[in-house]
Amino acid sequence: MLVSILVPIYKVEKYIAKCLDSIFHQTYPEIEYVFVDDCSPDKSLAILKSYIDKKNIDKSKITIISHLENKGIATTRNDLLDNAKGKYVLFVDSDDWIEADMIEQMITVAGDSTIDIIGCDYTKDYGNERRTFHYENYSNDCKENIFRLINYNIGPTMWKILVRKELFNDIRFNSDIEIGEDYITSIKLYYYAKNCSNIHKYLYHYVQYNTNRYSNQISKSISDHIKAITSVEDFLVSVGLYNERFQNELKLRKFNIKRYYLFPPLINYKKWKTTFPESDRMWRYINYSKREKIKYWLSEKHLFFILRLIKFIN
Repeated sequence: MLVSILVPIYKVEKYIAKCLDSIFHQTYPEIEYVFVDDCSPDKSLAILKSYIDKKNIDKSKITIISHLENKGIATTRNDLLDNAKGKYVLFVDSDDWIEADMIEQMITVAGDSTIDIIGCDYTKDYGNERRTFHYENYSNDCKENIFRLINYNIGPTMWKILVRKELFNDIRFNSDIEIGEDYITSIKLYYYAKNCSNIHKYLYHYVQYNTNRYSNQISKSISDHIKAITSVEDFLVSVGLYNERFQNELKLRKFNIKRYYLFPPLINYKKWKTTFPESDRMWRYINYSKREKIKYWLSEKHLFFILRLIKFIN
């Protein structure tokens, strides 16, 4: 089965060589590679082309597309999908890297293409050989995985799941949301999937030391996460997957987003009051310290002047 590795490129000249080493030296032979350069202002694209020439990579397996202007990660991912020919697709961010047998191991789980989604575990790499290991709490039930994705009990990212490409026939990344677009998409994928599986091995390496990542704008991140959870809620309502259990989990996610309005540098009492007020009481279900519980109780009552007096909020 042909697998398409899909790689968005933007400001990764310091990191892309390691990514290329990992994807071009996979133990699984049937792979094509699709790259989309999102008008990167550095030498990322030149490094890619030079690598292909120097390493004598088979160009018949490679597609490179260049945007004439920066369009963002969502549009870039849509373009990657539009040019993929594989039975399965795997997104790999160009500043990350994967284990040499990642595709082989995941395809083995897929069997004769009877599994729609296969997930794996991952590491966060901080440089100087320092990393943390993240064991993902997958279920073999697709609807249960939707529930676990809502509040990040499974990381809602595209780069650690191998997906049957047909699932994307009616799913597009939302170009209005730059940070959290994979959150929406991963939930929709698990909804439309007939089945899923996983392999508990750390096959993907999520690099943390690239300051140019798409998601490094804090205030925009919160705004986009608000849009994302709203979009997910609308979707779950539309497909009838909106029982009390799912509603409570959505409220918990909403609270975990809005609470940033009580912390520097995003302190904004008006936004705290007006953003997802239905989730104000959800702090009661989180194992906070006594001091934190007092803080959120006062915030729930909108007693911000007391928070200032006792220096809970600067």
